[in-house]
Amino acid sequence: MPALREYQRAFGAALLSGDTAVAAAMIGAAPDRLSIHRNTMLTALANALALTYPAVEALVGAEYFAQAARAFIQAEPPRAALLSLYGGGFAEFLAGHVEALPYLPDVARLEWAVECAARAAGWGAAAPDVDLGGTRLTLVPSLTLLRTSYPAGPIWRAALDQDGDALARIDPAPATSWLAVWRDGDGAAVLPLGDAAFAFLSELLAGGDAEAAINAAAFADREGDPIAAITREILPAGFVRLSSSNQE
Repeated sequence: MPALREYQRAFGAALLSGDTAVAAAMIGAAPDRLSIHRNTMLTALANALALTYPAVEALVGAEYFAQAARAFIQAEPPRAALLSLYGGGFAEFLAGHVEALPYLPDVARLEWAVECAARAAGWGAAAPDVDLGGTRLTLVPSLTLLRTSYPAGPIWRAALDQDGDALARIDPAPATSWLAVWRDGDGAAVLPLGDAAFAFLSELLAGGDAEAAINAAAFADREGDPIAAITREILPAGFVRLSSSNQE
């Protein structure tokens, strides 16, 4: 007799594949009843994906999204009981299945980053900080940096706003962009960054000090002024807190 884990895996695989006759035989149930349970399960998981990826759904349409979601669910079933934790691999799945919209995986990566940021801890948790010579710069712990190969930020915003005119004006050609994503209130905020600002933050998040971060910013944009970029893009941002280094 197979162990419980193998038995559960075999039953789950049969249910996900649609072979409800095999699954029903394993537990002595009627196949049509398991078909109802399977459809309910697939619908619930597809709805969870739609809540996490509303822009992707808007871009491809509800019908196509439902088909893609079901295919993803069968390829990558949930590993945890919380539906809010499900769907992290959807962007990679789309990259191999939606060639007509090459920017779609980047939009999905952004939506997953937004979902994770919205669930992350706020300012109460330990946050990375750095001494800027009398001023301490602290970054919110939920801050995530995202590199995209397409203009995912504008496409994501236009899709969420259902703004067809704005979407039509966006050039979907490959174009590297940098984004900061962090928890903001009960949701998440997204901010585009220049090369220097992105390099500065990347170094700080990797544990570097102020000098290393400024050097990284200068190297990333050799024609620009890294201090001006940091002052303009980072210091006023919602993911930053400034305080005196002398405060206890």
